[in-house]
Amino acid sequence: MNRKLVAEPIRVLVVDDEPGFLKITSRILTNQGCEVIAAGSAEEAVEHLETKFFDVVLSDVRMPGMNGIELLRKLADERPTQQVVMISGHASTEMAVQVMKLGAFDFLIKPFEADDLARTVQQAAERTGLQRRNLVLQEELARIKGLGNIVGESEVIKEILSFISRAATSDMPVLITGESGTGKELVAQAIHAASARSSHPMVVVDGSTLRTELLASELFGHEKGAFTGAARKKPGLFEIADRGSIFLDEIGELSVDNQAALLRVLETGAFRPVGSVREVCTNVRIIAATNQDVRKAAASGELREDLYFRLKGLTIHVPALRTRADDIQPVAEHFLARHNVKANTGIRISNIALIALESYSWPGNVRELKHVIELAALLAAEEGSDIEARHLPEEIRENEMVEGGEAAASGWTIHVPQGNPTLADFRDYCEQRYISRLLREFKGNKTQVRRALNISSSVLYPKLRRLGFVDRGSHAPPDE
Repeated sequence: MNRKLVAEPIRVLVVDDEPGFLKITSRILTNQGCEVIAAGSAEEAVEHLETKFFDVVLSDVRMPGMNGIELLRKLADERPTQQVVMISGHASTEMAVQVMKLGAFDFLIKPFEADDLARTVQQAAERTGLQRRNLVLQEELARIKGLGNIVGESEVIKEILSFISRAATSDMPVLITGESGTGKELVAQAIHAASARSSHPMVVVDGSTLRTELLASELFGHEKGAFTGAARKKPGLFEIADRGSIFLDEIGELSVDNQAALLRVLETGAFRPVGSVREVCTNVRIIAATNQDVRKAAASGELREDLYFRLKGLTIHVPALRTRADDIQPVAEHFLARHNVKANTGIRISNIALIALESYSWPGNVRELKHVIELAALLAAEEGSDIEARHLPEEIRENEMVEGGEAAASGWTIHVPQGNPTLADFRDYCEQRYISRLLREFKGNKTQVRRALNISSSVLYPKLRRLGFVDRGSHAPPDE
């Protein structure tokens, strides 16, 4: 038989006290492309299982010492995602019923055909993958719900997409920097989805939400009795994500001890579960993210320098939304389209509302924009209209692209047209927006504003008076 089970090797642990059967079965599975480890006893199998993850355990029932039934019970208790195929040359209906009730994936009777063995192992491996994914599926869905794909038209987005394509071809660690809400997790998801690891889970860990001891247990698992409340052995996220990826958000929030453990995983591919004296090998790609200035964090000791140097090989910065105004409209329309599909509506964004959105500084970045669009769509739906400026939060309607209350201190008032404004109203609104930006940029120097607009003082000052930027009694100075 030349057919391979899968392109990526299935890891199989074969357990049997008969050396001849162990050798033949291992050879059959190896010829099928599996990665096989043979154990002559259940005790030896347990030692292998403590240091490595397997897709399938193929175990004989009758063995001296710990028998296959006892091994099955132990795995069912400690490793609920582990698929076990039981085999026996002394089969009975009662035995088959017993092992299936205990959670065995299947029961094979010796001697069996090589094709039957290969097919059963492949099916059991597929079940392992599905069950591991189910452990993190709900969390994944909660995190990615409504976020969609990476959307934008700016050069920055094009560069990010190009980086994702390059990073997906490598297994090197990735470091993603950027403010909160910019979409760092979306970049991580895209890298994982485009990589050869995409058939395995990407597990998400927020380093800012768990205490030091809890994070260590979450990442690396723990032994029964390792600490108060550890009533049973628990697999860690590095085990669940084996051959997949782990996204560590806010890596700068990890404790020094956890940073050291993470560095060891990066360098050796091994970690030690809490309360265990044995190291476990894993094959996980680490994608880390932070909203900190990583160089400053490394210099100050908040982030270990050796960990920073290990992570920074593939680094991408996701800029704040306010620095890429070209992306605001496509991202807003993307979120609105998702809302329209869900709510079965056809709401659009008016031009005036788009101007207001594009003029806002978005301190919460893409996450804030998503929330604003969803809320505005609900308000617009209640009126049976498209999204107008009145449906946007007050800080966006009155915003002048300033920070720290500069607009209020200036005394300028920019009136946002509502409904269907006349062309004159719309023109005044746009002129107010642009001139207010120039006045702030040039710190009120009207000569510089006039030059930027390429108009004369006799044109500028009436415009400033009409739009409310200067008192109506003010007179234009003579042109230089």
